[in-house]
Formats: sequence, C-alpha cells, structure tokens
Amino acid sequence: MGKISSKPKKKPIGKMVIFGICSAVTYGALLMNQGLVTAYFTRGALYALLPIATAFAISYVHGHFTGYFWSVLGIEATRKALRAKSEEIRTYDRERPKPQPRPRV
Repeated sequence: MGKISSKPKKKPIGKMVIFGICSAVTYGALLMNQGLVTAYFTRGALYALLPIATAFAISYVHGHFTGYFWSVLGIEATRKALRAKSEEIRTYDRERPKPQPRPRV
C-alpha cells in the first residue's frame, strides 16, 4: 500500500515561467523571421524536414508550458491503474424457441 502524504504538492511555477518565456521567444522568432523561414522551408530536398523539426520543437516547448500552467492552477489528470477486466460467463436459464417450419403458400 502506498503512503498518503499530508504535504501539499509543490507547484512548478518556475518551470512554467521558463517554458512560457521560451514559448513566447520561439513564436516571436518564427513570426519576426517569416521571410527567412519561408526561403529555407520552400527549398525542397532535405530542407523539407525543417518545417517538421520546427513544429516538433515549438510543440515540445509549448506543450510543457501548457502542462505546467494547468498544474499551477491545480488541474491534474486523473491517474487510473489499467487492469484487464475478467469477462463474466453469462448463462441464460431460458428456453430457446425452436425454429418453426415456413408455411407453404
């Protein structure tokens, strides 16, 4: 059995601020350099990987900021243990109707 701690969970305010600033900086850098970004992203060949890498980087930073933001507000996801439920074998105690012959027309 796990112990129940009476200490309140420390809120990650510092991490939220750091990732918030990083998120604002990455969005700002992307928007302030649209010409350069467009020039490189539209070259083709291996440069086609740049938009994907940029999207992953921005998503990573912004996702962490958002997660810490909700934690600071006290909103947490519920954690449930995944267990395989055993299937119950159902037995029916009723008589099944017997098939009736079709009437001839």
